[in-house]
This record gives sequence, C-alpha cells and structure tokens, in this order.
Amino acid sequence: MPIITNETDLNTIDAQLETLVSQKREVSAGLSFFQESIDLGKGRFTNLYWVELDKARFKFKFSATTIPIPLINFHLSDKKSVAGINFGSFFLSDDFVSPVVPFYNLLINEGQIWQLPSNGRPALITGNGRLQEIYVPANGSLKIGGRSFLWSGSKEKFTSEITVFGMFDLTVIKLSSANQETRRRLLSETKYVNCHPGQLLIGIQLSDGKAVIEKISNEPIDLTQYAYVFRGKESDLKWCENGQTVEEFESNGRVYDKNENVCSASFSLGNTREELVENLKQQLVYPKNGQPKPLFKDYLKSWSVILETKESVIFFVNDARPKVKNQNGISAFELQEILIKKFDYLWACVGDSGQSSKLMVGDKVYGNMHYQNYSGRKPFWDGINGRSIPIALLAYEQ
Repeated sequence: MPIITNETDLNTIDAQLETLVSQKREVSAGLSFFQESIDLGKGRFTNLYWVELDKARFKFKFSATTIPIPLINFHLSDKKSVAGINFGSFFLSDDFVSPVVPFYNLLINEGQIWQLPSNGRPALITGNGRLQEIYVPANGSLKIGGRSFLWSGSKEKFTSEITVFGMFDLTVIKLSSANQETRRRLLSETKYVNCHPGQLLIGIQLSDGKAVIEKISNEPIDLTQYAYVFRGKESDLKWCENGQTVEEFESNGRVYDKNENVCSASFSLGNTREELVENLKQQLVYPKNGQPKPLFKDYLKSWSVILETKESVIFFVNDARPKVKNQNGISAFELQEILIKKFDYLWACVGDSGQSSKLMVGDKVYGNMHYQNYSGRKPFWDGINGRSIPIALLAYEQ
C-alpha cells in the first residue's frame, strides 16, 4: 500500500492496496525516520510516520505559545531542533461563531501556570533537556500574592479553598448540513462560570507569559475570555487583587520550578487491552453514552503518541485522510496493538487525535492532511498551509 507521493495518482490508490511500502531513513546520528502503510483489513489502511531519537544524544523541551502557530514554526528560533510533535492541545471550536479557544488540561511553561487540570491526567515534563512521564492529580496548593491556597479541579471531589474551571468545563457540539462540512461549536450555556452567594470568581489571564488576576467578580464570568477561572468563598479570596500572579504550583507533593515545562496528555496507553480501558475511563472527561468516546469501535482517528523505550524516545503519528477512500483512521485499540507489536515501550502517552496529529522532521511536517489541498499529492506539508497548534514537544541536539 503506497505512501501518497507526487508520483501516486490518488484515483488509483484502491487498486494498489496490496503493495506494502515501508521506508527507513537515517536523518542524523541517533535519529531514524520511518514511514509505512499498513493494511487494516476489509480495504482499510493507514499511513504511519515516526522518528526514533537516541535519549543519550538529544534534549527535549515543551514549547508553548499563547498565539497558536503551525508546528513547523516552533523551532525557527533554534536551528538545532531536529524533530517535533504536537501534544496535549486542540481547538474547542472551528466555526465563525464561537471563539477559537486552545483546549488543554494542564500546561506549565517555565514554571508559569498557564492551565490547571480539571481532572487527574498523565503528563510529560521536560527540564534540563530531560523528558519524563508523570501523573498529575487535579488537586494541590498554589500561591496568590504570597498567600497559600488549596485547589482542586472542577471534575474532582476534593475539599479545597479554590475550585479551578478550565476548558474542559465547556461543552462542544457538532453542526453540519447538506452543503457544509461538520464543524464544532461551543454550547453557549456552558461558557459561564456561575457564582453563588458568599463566593467570588477570579478570572486568570496570561500576560507576558504569567498567570495574572484580571477580574474579581461575584457575577458570572465568561470562561472563554480567560485562561482559567477560580471559584471560592469570599472570606478566603477577599485578599486577592487584580494584577497579582498565580505562583508556586504544587501537586502530589511536587513543586514545579521555572526550569520545567509540563503538559497533560489525552490519555496513556497500557500494555494490555484491560489497562487501556481503565486508562480511558479514568483519564478522559468527555463521555459518550456514559463512556469515553475512544472506547467505541467507530471512533477512528489519527493519533500523535510519545513513547519511551530503554534507549529511545519515539515521536509517532498515524495519518488518516478521510477524503481518501477507506482511510478514516484507527481506533485507540488498533493504535495500541500496532505500537505493542513495533516497540517494547516503557510508557506511551497519546498527545492528540484527529487533524491535530502532526510530526515534524527537519523542514517537513507529516500527519493528518485532510485540511490540505490534495492536488500536490505529497505525504508531508511544506509549511505554506496548515492547522496551527499551541503546544509542541521538540527534540534538540545535545
């Protein structure tokens, strides 16, 4: 089954499905790039792209921006970047009515708290060039204006002084018509965080990379206008003032410093089907008929995944192109099966799914291309068009 290239006629792909293509390319010492097409049976197929990075040779760092940009632009300030993958974020809406809001659960940028988690999640942390998987529960402590507060996410049941409301408290609906592609839109009723008598709301905005109090109110606050919102008793929060910053974030006994960047994953893959089911139920907050969507067999997507083996860190994406017949994506269980067969991984975290799934190798971006004009018939994006993202994990030369 061919990788889509300039020489491949998209109209004849179905006739070529029995031809398997697997390629490996040594990009530099300690870095190998792979691309492969696999037959999923019943005419279905998908394209795989991944890089294997020697842990002893490369440094890793999360890079985040308040103004989302294409993945290929993340490394322009540092020419030593050799690979990158989007991670832990996507957009809540893609219509012209709802605001375009980056959607992530936890994001710490150089010690600054850009987003607090609504529920416990696996996360990746980079500091001093090292990459580590951790688990961050949605509770802990933080400081505002030198005062300490206990906090918990809105999806968790903990006794705390502050409840955190973030993007996971918004509801997304899908709209479509006969003449329009399906688009996502925010349900307007969920945009506002309400305030009960005796409570205060605090709107946190990002200013010069810092989390700053911008609004203190006892009236409902529009969540889409802020990075996140605190709610607590007026007696606890009356000391807070506009302009104060959120400082010294702590969770699970760990205080995150300015040298560390942290971002939550969508969910972690286990080594068995049972582990994956458990992870999906515990780590995802958007259910469908009472279950997380990836549990359903018809939830077919592209996926971006970070894996660690004894010797390597692997950036992996599969490329599903809905405009190409029989290439509508793979399920979370198919993803796990593919990765278990290919890699003896210590852990694997799913960063994103759908058209956000991208892998940068040098000056090319591989991944979901269904937003791109297919007339060029390339398996990669050359930087002219493409979907912007807020967060990337980058690999650098030591």
